[in-house]
Amino acid sequence: MEKRKVDLYYGSLFHDIGKAVQRTTGKREKHQLIGADFLKPYMNEKSILNCLKYHHVNLRNDNITDDDLSYITYIADNIASGTDRRPNDEDPGFKWDAKAPLQDIFNRFGKQTGKRYLKPGELRLDDVVSITPIKDRLDYTHADYSRGVERFREGLMAIKPTEDYMQSALNLMEATMSFMPSSTNMEEVADISLYDHMKLTAAFAMAIQQYLDFLGEHDYKQRLYKNARKFYQETAFLMMGFKFSGLEKFIYTIVSQGAHKQLRSRAFYANMLSEWFIDTLLSDTELTRANVLFEAVGQGYILLGNTPKNRRLITEHCEEFNEFLQKQFGASIHVSVGMSQFASTQVEQGNTFDSYSKIFRDIDREITHSELQQFDAHQIMALNKRGKQTGRECVVCHAVGTLNPETNKCELCEKLEGFSKNIQQDDFFVVNADEDGLPIGPGAFLSVTDKEAIQKGEVSGKIYSKNQLNTGFKQQTYLWVGDYSDLENNEFSKYAERDWTKDENASVIGIKRLAALRIDVDDLYASFLAGFADQGDGMYTTISRYAALSRRITSFFNVHLNAFAKGCHATVIYSGGDDAFIIGAWDDILKLLARLRGYFADWTDQKMTFSAGIYMYQATMPINIVARRTNQLLQEAKLAGKHRVALFDSSIIFDVDEFINDVYYDKLVKIRQFFTKQSNRGKSFAYKLLSLLRSRNEEDRISFARLAYFLSRLEDDAEDTEAFHQFKESMLGWYDNAHEIKKVETALSLYIYEIRED
Repeated sequence: MEKRKVDLYYGSLFHDIGKAVQRTTGKREKHQLIGADFLKPYMNEKSILNCLKYHHVNLRNDNITDDDLSYITYIADNIASGTDRRPNDEDPGFKWDAKAPLQDIFNRFGKQTGKRYLKPGELRLDDVVSITPIKDRLDYTHADYSRGVERFREGLMAIKPTEDYMQSALNLMEATMSFMPSSTNMEEVADISLYDHMKLTAAFAMAIQQYLDFLGEHDYKQRLYKNARKFYQETAFLMMGFKFSGLEKFIYTIVSQGAHKQLRSRAFYANMLSEWFIDTLLSDTELTRANVLFEAVGQGYILLGNTPKNRRLITEHCEEFNEFLQKQFGASIHVSVGMSQFASTQVEQGNTFDSYSKIFRDIDREITHSELQQFDAHQIMALNKRGKQTGRECVVCHAVGTLNPETNKCELCEKLEGFSKNIQQDDFFVVNADEDGLPIGPGAFLSVTDKEAIQKGEVSGKIYSKNQLNTGFKQQTYLWVGDYSDLENNEFSKYAERDWTKDENASVIGIKRLAALRIDVDDLYASFLAGFADQGDGMYTTISRYAALSRRITSFFNVHLNAFAKGCHATVIYSGGDDAFIIGAWDDILKLLARLRGYFADWTDQKMTFSAGIYMYQATMPINIVARRTNQLLQEAKLAGKHRVALFDSSIIFDVDEFINDVYYDKLVKIRQFFTKQSNRGKSFAYKLLSLLRSRNEEDRISFARLAYFLSRLEDDAEDTEAFHQFKESMLGWYDNAHEIKKVETALSLYIYEIRED
């Protein structure tokens, strides 16, 4: 990458660092100059420091050249902020609150205005309390800023302003400034973090440079400063979206043999296919991860300059990657792309909802068209030449081809099993030309490495770290992966084999079954498009809020899901940015559903919901069947409406909150407490009661009379007559309503699962 591009990246990424430094003291000084002075000992390049010094109108310097990069940073800063004219921290006449915390992005989301804040501090991966928004404001004190700035300074010492450290710089920004507000102007809505703003500014800056280089324009002063209004109207930007099809099927298309050895490796491998597609495209177009506005497993949006070269590179990259996928997987995995050009006026504050959403509608239209015409004539001929494959099938994935005669497994499944015996404990990975690794793209292979080898310079290739925010390692990209597990060797059958009597407060054995949980956010795409359209006549519909909202949702599933699941007998198999697939002991899966619902409600201020499917199964069932049936239950739940859960069977569907509050935390608890006090009423009583509930007839009262007689006859010799009477009255009260009976029947069934032996 050319040095001017690298310098522009660092200058734009760090352009507002002076705000954080300024707030350590609260002095009214120009944050542009403070930032430049702060950065100078670490990056003393004039072109970088100028981007910090001169990115505001009132600091224009006649001594800088007309092609100075600060002009690009200036206008990129305006576009990222969504407005052209903004006051500076030191300007008189404006009300500033230097201790204002970051407001929740969901405050301006939906129809109801929220009043929540994020706690001051740095990004923490395992502290759930610190990352959950709160209603009461906590000042972002000078001391809080000082801690963040000092941590930033320490990380900065390990970074050089070269291409090798561009990702490390982004990591450092996210770790230290994700909860610092970009603006402390009391007349503005401070719901964009300093990290999100500076990241987006760098993205726009690099896209603008591409666009102007294509036009052969280097008089930035004239084009971007004097004629800024005209530039805002130019379609200078290109939004590219991509979507993989077939990844989920690839993950779960395995039989029980070897499933525990490679299920999570398959999920991670599928994730890395998407990651490598992004990184190689960014490399081709000479952009960085700052330009990735949204990313989940197998889909995402990237911001580029609107140039013929970029459009050509995107098309060629997609074709080349699909050729690799076709060679490796046949027709089972495919990636489609869509593009839309736009002007900055379409994404600034005060624009219309239609102008904003048109960008993404155009992209999705192209992706849909590509999916319908997945293969061209050349590719179809190549697939046909392979003919109908005959021979022995791989015992793991059922693929037909060259197998290892000793194991009857295909080469990919062999590598997936050897890739990582314990995937959740591996932290560093490398992609290079070593063919012993997993094929991840054209001429590229994925292998496990370690921190020590990286630090010694023994690792060549593209380095990735998982669930860490390290800085100082060259060429490092971080991966956020939901990979929690309480198992050591992915032996999922242990969830059914474990001795339940060792659980705290448990005195029964219970049915030995596993369960799979699939959750998916309801109407996420519509929320991204229209979520900010209802308040202020759509004035909050900006690209910066889109980016902040995207990061907020994906961080729930990819960053913090591990902390949410901690302590459960469960394993996160797959987490895709807005959905997840988790398996574990059936009772802990129910507990985890309740826990995730609570966290997600707090996370989104009750403005987003998810639906779920839960399937119970025996440990010997092939995982492909488990995944398919769990997904079917999820789809059944979604067909019933938003925020539904299908529990074990498509006939048992509840509103998620209704199940958690009325069934799981209310009726099940009452039934459990009742039987605890009535030791002479065991399984036979529970089974008889369940039989009477299931025999309910809407057209007569015979079944009700049977239940009343049965309970009354047993009440006299109850150990705790008062408790028994209360239970009887509750049962008879519930019995007069079919929906309440369905809840009771479900709760009683769950209790029987808790006490029943296999």
